[in-house]
Amino acid sequence: MTQLTFTPVQDPDHIAELANFAEEIFREYYPRMLTSEKLEYVLVRTLSAGVLVGQIADDGYEYYFADIDGDHVGYLGIQPREDCLYLGKVYIRAGERGKGFGRQAFEFVKRRMRELGLHAIRLACNRDNMDALTRYDHMGFSIYGEENVDIGNGYELNNYLLEWTDDKEKEPSAQ
Repeated sequence: MTQLTFTPVQDPDHIAELANFAEEIFREYYPRMLTSEKLEYVLVRTLSAGVLVGQIADDGYEYYFADIDGDHVGYLGIQPREDCLYLGKVYIRAGERGKGFGRQAFEFVKRRMRELGLHAIRLACNRDNMDALTRYDHMGFSIYGEENVDIGNGYELNNYLLEWTDDKEKEPSAQ
């Protein structure tokens, strides 16, 4: 299996590169779940270079490119919190999905969680994103709640809240 390398995104040039790359993947993935107006609104509010700079500088986010031989196939964003590692974003390019890269990204996140002395990973996932919810279940995440987040302009994000803990790692469910 091809192994991913995870390259930290820290300097302004890499942040701008990440914003463009993230937009490309977002546009591949979300048109089936979001109207074009909501997609554009969410992109500006969550993936612009300015937002990413603020998340890194002010909110403690860590962003990483997931690379094969220097070529980006995905990216992830995590935020250490007091009681968990928050997985804010994990995306793999459409043509690279189904090759085990999501699992490798999750293993990287678990290693980072342990390096930080934390014992849980939490995330929010759109309730309509059945593909992702199925993958998270397969990796051992459990739903522990729901949230409806008003993001302005009449839009709301409707998410399940999921958690994975290292003390209750479960076997992947049968598919």
